[in-house]
Amino acid sequence: MNKKIIIIVGIALIVIIIAFFVLKFTKKDPSGKQDVVSNTTTVVDSQDQENPSLQEESTEPEFVIDDKDKDADGIDDEVEKELGTSDYDYDSDDDGLSDAAEIDTWKTDPLSQDTDGDGFKDGYEVINGYNPNGPGKLE
Repeated sequence: MNKKIIIIVGIALIVIIIAFFVLKFTKKDPSGKQDVVSNTTTVVDSQDQENPSLQEESTEPEFVIDDKDKDADGIDDEVEKELGTSDYDYDSDDDGLSDAAEIDTWKTDPLSQDTDGDGFKDGYEVINGYNPNGPGKLE
């Protein structure tokens, strides 16, 4: 008889602990219709803890699609048309470097995976410290 009571009390404790964590990490929707997990954090300056009216709320940034740069590679779609690069793929030649990085930083060809023709993709060379425009290491 004592074993049954201990088992029942143990199960009850487990259920209570699980319920506590579920309630702690969910928050009721203002309409009261569903539980939602909050992605809002409150930023509190240590000096402002006594004055709640000075507290600010911030939310995680949202991804915004720029109509002028659909692939978000840093090059406007109109310029991509002129260059012949893709306005839907940030890395037109799939070499591991974005089109903007190839044009602005590495001065490589965004339409060729291997600008210097040595058999290694431009992105592979950059990651490993080699010059994608010719022989040798990056300086």
